[in-house]
Amino acid sequence: MKRKYCDSKSSVMKYLYDTYMLNNIDVLNFEANSENKLTYHHIIKVEDLKLLGFPTRKTIENGIILTRISHSYLHLIEDFAPDVFYHLNKIILLITKERRLPTLEERNLIEIFLEAFEYRMKEYYQISPLYLKRTLVS
Repeated sequence: MKRKYCDSKSSVMKYLYDTYMLNNIDVLNFEANSENKLTYHHIIKVEDLKLLGFPTRKTIENGIILTRISHSYLHLIEDFAPDVFYHLNKIILLITKERRLPTLEERNLIEIFLEAFEYRMKEYYQISPLYLKRTLVS
């Protein structure tokens, strides 16, 4: 199978691609393309793993594949709205625990959380247009 925009030779990345990408769209509804390649996102942060003395390598159990833009946006949300990040991360944890694509309802809920973050930030912080260009899966 050809994994579009997944340049990694890592078996972990290939597995994550096959499990969490739907028609080249990641779980946060961002489309992978030649300018928006795929990245590995640690669900439990590397710093926390180090603090607890756990291995920090990329694993299937502690990771999900995101596009570069999606990954960056998730960390921006973590910095500016930890409560929104918490809820997004809970959905990601559920999806990865069950090793499946998000349901349509979960994708819609993710979109609601992203829109809530954007609404909250409207008067406070200029969000890059790159973060606003998502593809809704139907």
